[in-house]
Amino acid sequence: MINKFKALSAIAMLSFSALAQDAGEVLDAVSEIKDKEAAESKSYQQEIREGLEKKGAIIGIREIPVTKLYFVEAERGSYLVTANGRFVVDGRIVDVWHRKTLKSLADLEGIDRVPVNNNAKQIDDMLATFDIGDKENPRSGVIFVDPTSEYTLTSLQKLIEYQDEQRWTVVLTPLIGGSNAIDRSRRLWCAKDKDQALLDLINGTQESFSEIDEDCDEERVLAGQYINNIFGIETLPHLIREDGLVSKGFPLDFDMWYEKE
Repeated sequence: MINKFKALSAIAMLSFSALAQDAGEVLDAVSEIKDKEAAESKSYQQEIREGLEKKGAIIGIREIPVTKLYFVEAERGSYLVTANGRFVVDGRIVDVWHRKTLKSLADLEGIDRVPVNNNAKQIDDMLATFDIGDKENPRSGVIFVDPTSEYTLTSLQKLIEYQDEQRWTVVLTPLIGGSNAIDRSRRLWCAKDKDQALLDLINGTQESFSEIDEDCDEERVLAGQYINNIFGIETLPHLIREDGLVSKGFPLDFDMWYEKE
């Protein structure tokens, strides 16, 4: 049985986990750079975590009525203010995803991008995923899909055209089709024949459903229902290029979007 609490706990870890990269057989110099970057990321992450822990145990959490939040840079500091001016947040402003403190407008450059590469390993370990493209190639990005959506089929069929030069991680995100989407996601994810399951996902078929792995981790399927806030998903499919560029819906001109700087 799927454990909702455990799934939500796994998703919470996505926001604070850094990517542990395997450098493979790259040059020693590159490996040293990667090790240094990983250490710096872990150090910054630990600093933020320790700062929050100093505030003690969480007593409660409650949402406040905010729609838009603006960053204001002033002569002697910066602060956040809501669109209606009702709430002002004064103090240290930290972007946990990009691992930096926001002190000026210049620091906001690029924060609209989602650094999915920081969560790459966690996406593979905690969510129900498939790969389109050669696994030996560097990953091109992540696409979140509902397997019951016709738009999903056309989008994945388009990505197949790029499988020789690109590699995309496909995340099952059953948010549109209700219980049917959850059931289809579970059957696809738990199918013993993963290659056929991918074809079923792309073509809307169910050839792989005859043999199901009863021991598969179904919690990954449920976890896909709770990641929309983490990755800013408003519509499906939702694409995030490896460098963080987002497309809400499949781009009308995929090549132009993919090559955009």
